[in-house]
Formats: sequence, C-alpha cells, structure tokens
Amino acid sequence: MLSSAELQYTKLIDLIRTQGTISTPTKGPCLSIFGYTIIVQPDEVPLLQGRKIYYEGLVGELKAFVADETTVEGFEKHGCPFWGAWANDDGSLDVDYARLLHNFNGINQLRDLMYNLKKFPDSRKHIISLWDPSSKAKQVPCVLSYQWNVENGKLNMIWTQRSADVMVGLASDMFSAWLLNQVIAVSSDLEPGTVTMNIGDAHIYEAHLDKVQEYLDSVWSTDPMRVQYVLDGNLWDFDLKILNYRPETKIKFELLV
Repeated sequence: MLSSAELQYTKLIDLIRTQGTISTPTKGPCLSIFGYTIIVQPDEVPLLQGRKIYYEGLVGELKAFVADETTVEGFEKHGCPFWGAWANDDGSLDVDYARLLHNFNGINQLRDLMYNLKKFPDSRKHIISLWDPSSKAKQVPCVLSYQWNVENGKLNMIWTQRSADVMVGLASDMFSAWLLNQVIAVSSDLEPGTVTMNIGDAHIYEAHLDKVQEYLDSVWSTDPMRVQYVLDGNLWDFDLKILNYRPETKIKFELLV
C-alpha cells in the first residue's frame, strides 16, 4: 500500500488542480492554494511510489547542512549533487539553511537544540528558526522553522514551510522532514514520533502540469512494497540504508530557479 504521506500528497495535487488560483510569480505561472497539512508517520518512509525519488542526494544534503558546508564542492563531498543551481561563479553558496542552523546572531541553534532536548525535554522552546528578514541571500529557505515536542519518550516535529513546489520540492521535502526527525530522535535517545508539515503556499507550475497526470496514473497502477530502513550513528555522523524501494517510473520535473 502507499504511505499515508503519499496519499495526502496526491489529494493535495487534486486540490490544486481543481481549486487552485492562477498566479505568476518570478519562476512562471502556476496554480496554488494557501494552507495545507501533511502528517508523516514515523514508521513509514515517505518516499513516493508513483515516481522514483533520488533520496541519496537528500541524505547528503542533510549531512552538508549539519557540517555547515558553504560550497558546491562541500555538498558534493557528502553526496548531494543539486545545489549547484544556486552557486556563485566561484562555487560558493549564498544560502541561509546551514548559516542559520549554526549561526543566527551568534547562536548555534542546532547544538543548542541537541543540548536542550536532553537537558530540558519538557521545554516548549525546542525551535530552530530559518527565517531572517534581514537576509540578502540568493536563496532564502522555503522552510520557516522546525519545532519539537517530547511526549512519552517520543520526539514529534512540526515543520513549517512558507512555499512548496509540489511536484519538485515537496516530493523530496516529505522525506527530508522524516529523516531530520529520525536522526535527531536517535541522537537524543528518543523514539521518532510524527512529523506535521504545515505548508503555506503550495503550488504546481504550469510547466509541470503535463506530467502530473503521468505521476497520478503511475501511483494508482503501481504495486508498492513497504519501504524499510536501517539508521546507524547520530546527527553528526549517520548512515541510512533504504530497503525495498524500487519504483519503476521515472518522471523528470524541471527545476525552476
């Protein structure tokens, strides 16, 4: 069966196609809705079955963020090949994700989070903010914040996202959100809990509409297997093995930058 996350994802696609409003932002015309929630269960790996998601690069992306990499070479060293689209001529990356994780007005938010989860698990301040209104970065984060809650030994996360390119970004974001919470939970001696993804502007670009039906046809004709995983290590040095993920359909949606 499909993961509950992919079922919610397909419902979002239908909602946008039938009720979305037309807008023309900088990357081209699109259909969009404002406000949607996807809940990712901890025991389901939210990789799409309707088309292949290349999760290896997403694992490398998280490793690069944690390592505070600031160049294309640094990201590629961890196995993440796709950040070159936002690179400067010298290969440096003018993006806020890693910068704000490790230095938001002098605060290392990531290390503070890991300390406080162990020292003060009942705190309501387990928050990392990725929105800096003063930033002049070339690429500001689509994710505004992460917030965690420890409940009965389980770590739950709320992922708040201002903007989601549904056919490109969100397809990967579901896995990235799940992975982030899994790794932080293991590193804090907690069980992974649910991930609630709150999305502001969810949109499908006009340039992607012709392939949307291809994905939906693939979803409902596929015979998916339950994806399994093995996670070793901790946030600073982890290894993830994905088992039984073999979707047959490969659909390429152009990245609009």
